[in-house]
Amino acid sequence: MRSNKDILLRILHSIDGKFENTYVVGGILRDIIIEKKFLLDNKEYFDIDIIIENLKIDKLKNLIQKFNLPFVILDEKNKIYRTVIRNAEIVINIDISSYTNLKEDISRRDFTINTLCIKLSYFVEYLHTKNKNIIIKNLIDLTNRALKDIKNKTLYVVKENNIKEDPLRILRAARFICYGFKIDKATENFCIKYKSLLKYVAKERINEEIKKIFNLNSYDVLEWLDRNKILEEIIPEIKILKVKGKNKQFKKFYFHKEGLWQHTKLTYKELEKIVNFINKHYPKYNKDIYFEVQKNIYLLKLASIFHDIAKPLVVRKEKNRARFFHHEIKSAEISSKILKDLKFSNEEIKLTYEIIKNHMRIGSLFNNYKSLTERAYLKLFREAEKFLYLLLILCLADRLSYEIIPLEERRKYFKNFQPIKKFIKFENLILEKYKEYKTKSSLPKLINGYDVMKNLNISPGPIVGKILKLIEEAQILGKISTKTEAIKLAKQYYKRLYKDIS
Repeated sequence: MRSNKDILLRILHSIDGKFENTYVVGGILRDIIIEKKFLLDNKEYFDIDIIIENLKIDKLKNLIQKFNLPFVILDEKNKIYRTVIRNAEIVINIDISSYTNLKEDISRRDFTINTLCIKLSYFVEYLHTKNKNIIIKNLIDLTNRALKDIKNKTLYVVKENNIKEDPLRILRAARFICYGFKIDKATENFCIKYKSLLKYVAKERINEEIKKIFNLNSYDVLEWLDRNKILEEIIPEIKILKVKGKNKQFKKFYFHKEGLWQHTKLTYKELEKIVNFINKHYPKYNKDIYFEVQKNIYLLKLASIFHDIAKPLVVRKEKNRARFFHHEIKSAEISSKILKDLKFSNEEIKLTYEIIKNHMRIGSLFNNYKSLTERAYLKLFREAEKFLYLLLILCLADRLSYEIIPLEERRKYFKNFQPIKKFIKFENLILEKYKEYKTKSSLPKLINGYDVMKNLNISPGPIVGKILKLIEEAQILGKISTKTEAIKLAKQYYKRLYKDIS
């Protein structure tokens, strides 16, 4: 079986041999210059952009299909196509487009750091030899500043009109800021100037950039998007979180000096810290949590932004306290509407909905932790098992956001105030009990549906499922351990249920 590198080399070599004036352009060259490792070492995903002068689509399609790879039309009008090499370890997207004038093609690109190009033949030689000098010696910098901007990590737009023509580049700028690039002042001003055009960008493209940004360390970028009023162009619903309108009259009841929006941003900030240092808060369970969190970081951050979005709609004043009854349910509903509009999948929407809807739950349990029964923990695990790790992190971030408030004020505002260390200890207790729950719930079942129907002389129906659930619960709680005990309990439950119905 050929390796992905072999397949990639054969495809690129074939393209170079069949077409004239063929170049690799853009981000792949930027990354090669920045990174010390060879391109294909320890990479799970990357894109290669190729441009071909006066590309003939049929010729390209036939070439790609000879390798039994997909041929996707991304933009028929502008002649932009894609093929993909993938297996369990790596995904390589190869985007191929047509050009008529190289300088004009480069001038239409977003930022100078993405304008470098090189003859495809030199790029293939680099892949063969792993010699980075081949790239350095043969690079073409038509802007005369791409290499300098990469070295200085400066984000500089090629032309103002490029932002206007494709406003999504404003969010791409935000993503590059996440990578440590410093945005040029003129470029930043263009982003602010054309931010209102973001509303006309396809939601699917917005979705893709949001995920990329929120999967990175992006609190500073969140501040940048907020400071320049860009975030509210793509998520206008967040305006209600800021100190204006209905929110203003209750400002002092939101605890944070700058109101509810400050709390929201601090929750995002604390969440990012927790995710980066899971071991600090959950030392015994960091590996279990890490893998679950890594694939859902962007959803967790969205949940942190939306978790209190309904508070201004439900707030009620009671003496010197503000009450937000059922805000978590309303916030979950609002988040679902926003995410649906932004073309998130039903699965993503449901997961975010459940996290937000339950974000008060851990705190409520904590307020009564001394009297909690094992059944209360069991109920939590059954109802929140699919998102328990994510829920615990959001709840901790939510709590940590209040640490900025002086201690005496927190004691005054919060009922049953407890230090944050006790809350973290309680969350770790939940994880300990959850580990026990997973072990016990994997034990062989004492009885099945057939046993229930036979011993109780009943027909198939919902009651059978209810009885089995009760038996499983009793087994997990250690109240029964044999088939005989399970059947006895089933009979008692059925008798009690039958009596209640009668």
